[in-house]
Amino acid sequence: SIAEHCTGLQSLSLNNCGEITDAGLIIISENCPNLTSLKVKNSDLINDVSIISISSHCTRLQSLNLCGCHQITDASIISISIHCTGLQSLNLRDCRKITDASIRSMSSHCILLQSLNLERCYLPTDTSIILISTHCTGLLSLRLWRCTQISDASIISISTNCTRLQSLDLERCHKITDASIRSISTHCTGLQSLNLRNCPKISDASIILISTHCTGLLSIRLSSCTQISDASIISISIHLSLIHI
Repeated sequence: SIAEHCTGLQSLSLNNCGEITDAGLIIISENCPNLTSLKVKNSDLINDVSIISISSHCTRLQSLNLCGCHQITDASIISISIHCTGLQSLNLRDCRKITDASIRSMSSHCILLQSLNLERCYLPTDTSIILISTHCTGLLSLRLWRCTQISDASIISISTNCTRLQSLDLERCHKITDASIRSISTHCTGLQSLNLRNCPKISDASIILISTHCTGLLSIRLSSCTQISDASIISISIHLSLIHI
């Protein structure tokens, strides 16, 4: 097998390999201790036992993508955070069993984290996102699409502490108001990408602030933001010459 013969393997992508099981990942973890990047996107047969094995043997891991691995629970992520403290990128999109416990552990142990994707993780709350913001201050990308429990408290803390933020996705975070965007415009002036689709409480006031303060913005998504009018579009057109809407 690859694991047994390519023991120096550093990067492995098993995305959409539906037949990969815990047994295969355990063999990889035991034979490839130098692994720094692992992608196992959309692997429904993967459970905590193999990810815990990865965490124990592949402690140099820097990037982990578990998008769509529906069986993964907090046990996996807590183990990863404790053993793989150099982790910089974590994708947990559609890992719907993940709670604040995972994010809290990440904030305590993985302070080098730069990219966190929690899209369609419905259980995390402001409590854990605020912890991430205060401990992982080098965060560059945060995706919270459909994290429906997240409010302004999280985003204000993120913007205040993670001032190098470049990409933020808040699509369908219905509790987010102008207060969040106002704080982002003040503190995260290097922002390049902002997704506010289906954020019904966002108004022209915050979009005008973003356009005048975050002049390097390359992409902004405002579909179904029902309070946005021509005033926002005019301000964007004046101040953001490179923008893609």
